[in-house]
Amino acid sequence: MIPFDITTLVLLAGMVVSLIASEAALYGDTLTLHINVSPKIVQAGFDGPTAEQIFVAESARIVRGESIIPTPTLRVSSRPTVVSALATPLQLNTVVGALQDQFGYDRLVVNAAVVSAENNVLRMLIVVEQPHQTPEQMQLSQADGDPAALVRRGADITMSRVSPYRVAEADYIRGLDNDPAALKEAGETALRYLARPWEPAKASERAMLYNLLAMLAMLDDKLPTAETQLSLVDPIPDVLPEARGIVALNRAFLSVAAKRPPEALAFFKAGEKLASGITLPDFGTRITVLGGLVAWSAGDVAQAEKSFRAAIAAAPNGEGPHFYLAQLLTSKGDEAGAAVERDAAAAALPFRTRIPVLAQSIFLVDPVKGGIKRH
Repeated sequence: MIPFDITTLVLLAGMVVSLIASEAALYGDTLTLHINVSPKIVQAGFDGPTAEQIFVAESARIVRGESIIPTPTLRVSSRPTVVSALATPLQLNTVVGALQDQFGYDRLVVNAAVVSAENNVLRMLIVVEQPHQTPEQMQLSQADGDPAALVRRGADITMSRVSPYRVAEADYIRGLDNDPAALKEAGETALRYLARPWEPAKASERAMLYNLLAMLAMLDDKLPTAETQLSLVDPIPDVLPEARGIVALNRAFLSVAAKRPPEALAFFKAGEKLASGITLPDFGTRITVLGGLVAWSAGDVAQAEKSFRAAIAAAPNGEGPHFYLAQLLTSKGDEAGAAVERDAAAAALPFRTRIPVLAQSIFLVDPVKGGIKRH
């Protein structure tokens, strides 16, 4: 039997604790959350753990969506390793947090309270802490007394301190599915951040928020407003090429709608080059289709047909190229060919891949008469 003295045991215990803390820092959640709920609300069946679960679920929905630009990664509801799972019972959470700060993780500490006020109104007080930043205090109210809705709003405004674009984008995507309130929230989030002081690290997010406001304007059929929002991206320094590419492609689309072919071609060529690094599904096909629309708007029907057929060859199940090719064949008097393409477009519709930040994914444009309409 190997003898162990007290010093050896202390050293071994220290090594185990260090291992556990390091594992937890590496694999554990980077959101530290505590929500206190007043007794009156708890009596109605809504307690702190429930509030925290709703907050985490809403936060996870926001940070796990696809995005054109890289944004800070925030782990919520992660599955720790067996070793790191021991950190909580050993009360190592403070040590774990300190290690995450030291290692440069985007750790977010949120302390909140949900309290009741008069006339069934609920209030949520939130204090948000991030490394190297001054803690922020926020306050929300819920007039209808819905605690779950209040906590979800609290999660949204908290996550907007990490990535305002991801919050606005998540609400915008939800709003596209017939939720006008979510569209309104997306716009409010975008405007609220754009009114804040300039943050160089979030240059690309600022650019994409202007793009989002342009999409919202298009949904309201305010095309000049959309063009103005997109033009505001031009002076922003240090924007990622992919973000500028999306903006340029959307400006090309709007120029087609406005019957300005030379301008549409210039924006298209710029966008095609800048967006070359984007690897979203069917993105290359969308560019090919847009090239066809730009050519058609300039009167080059042959090139437009060639582009649409190339897009169909690359992605046979894409609705867009079939739809536009049907329109083009109709204009040429080929009703039989147009009918085939219309049937193909209808068959592809349920399986259409949506890229919400790209205008042509949400709208159809008339390259001859101008104007757009919702898909």
